[in-house]
Amino acid sequence: MRPYKRRGNLPGFLFFLLLLCLAVGALFFWQLMRPQISTPSTVVVQGIKSSLPLDLTTNASLRSLENIDSEFTTLVERVIPSVVSITTTAAPDREALVRQFFGLGGGGVTQASKMGSGMIVSPQGHIVTNWHVVNGASEVSVQLSDGRTLPARVAGVDRRSDIAVLKVDAEGLIPIAFGDSEHVRVGQMVFAVGNPFGLQETVTQGIISAKGRRTASEAANEFFQTSTTINPGNSGGPLIDIHGRVIGINNFILSRSGGSEGIGFAIPSNVARRVYEDIVQRGRVIHPWFGMVWQPLTPTLARQLGLPDTQGALVAATLANSPAERSGLQRGDLILSFNGHSIRDGMDLRNRVAEAEVGTPAKFSILRDGKPLDLSVVMEEEPAN
Repeated sequence: MRPYKRRGNLPGFLFFLLLLCLAVGALFFWQLMRPQISTPSTVVVQGIKSSLPLDLTTNASLRSLENIDSEFTTLVERVIPSVVSITTTAAPDREALVRQFFGLGGGGVTQASKMGSGMIVSPQGHIVTNWHVVNGASEVSVQLSDGRTLPARVAGVDRRSDIAVLKVDAEGLIPIAFGDSEHVRVGQMVFAVGNPFGLQETVTQGIISAKGRRTASEAANEFFQTSTTINPGNSGGPLIDIHGRVIGINNFILSRSGGSEGIGFAIPSNVARRVYEDIVQRGRVIHPWFGMVWQPLTPTLARQLGLPDTQGALVAATLANSPAERSGLQRGDLILSFNGHSIRDGMDLRNRVAEAEVGTPAKFSILRDGKPLDLSVVMEEEPAN
């Protein structure tokens, strides 16, 4: 039996197509003639396409950005009066002066000058900067954000931490507050303020890229690494957090070109604050003394000693009549923590000792013959020799 074939209805199909075309045309005509309504416009920002309404004032995200922008500009306006430009002049070469006096030629006598940055930390006119900014200077002058140029004297320096404290006599100074660098976290936003290449009141923004960096510099302490743009002349200026508190002192950069390549380093503010307080309160910097010689703990040595890893500072010896000796510390002990901070190695221990208070007991934990032990030591001032 053959299948049944339905007869097509061609006139009905054509009539349906006609109605469909009329409907589409009417819809198009209605869209064309009705009043235009604002539609989102496409904006490309740094290669990213996004849709933003033409009425930008009604966009909640934009208002939030405007609030952040306003907070940042207010922050900078509050901080800039505390940041100064420092110019130093070195004494002329003595040999050149003698040659000039006796008319022996050799060219004129020149005075080398350097520029850097600093920050006002007290209403009395104390300014914190880097030691290398004022090192070798016979004259130091400071220019404030209001245009005043003042002579400054060096109140004290600490070459070991690369920190110097200057003093100026002036009214109406606005100090900046120290933050606690112990609480700084990798990834947090920071701002560098200073005078790169002599350009006053320059502000750049970035993040904390790393903590505990050890690298070549005049300073012996560890550093914060930051992506904030830092150039020659920024040295001694503050690295601030979003609250306007100083969490670091801009110190130096790593660069192949001589300019900023996004790898800058700052001295933690707690180091600078300790030096500043010592100089102002005692007239000199007090360095705590532990009196221990440490030995690098290599993986091979760690296995020989039966240690699980290379964490800690291995005691090679204690100095006679030192706080370390009096605490009961012995050769072969492994220091694991100091004043509540874990110790990675001997360099880490040295930095923790530098933070301790002279005359105040400090507690530390050790591993002796595989057994944990807690000890206490009263820190003393480092001997002159």
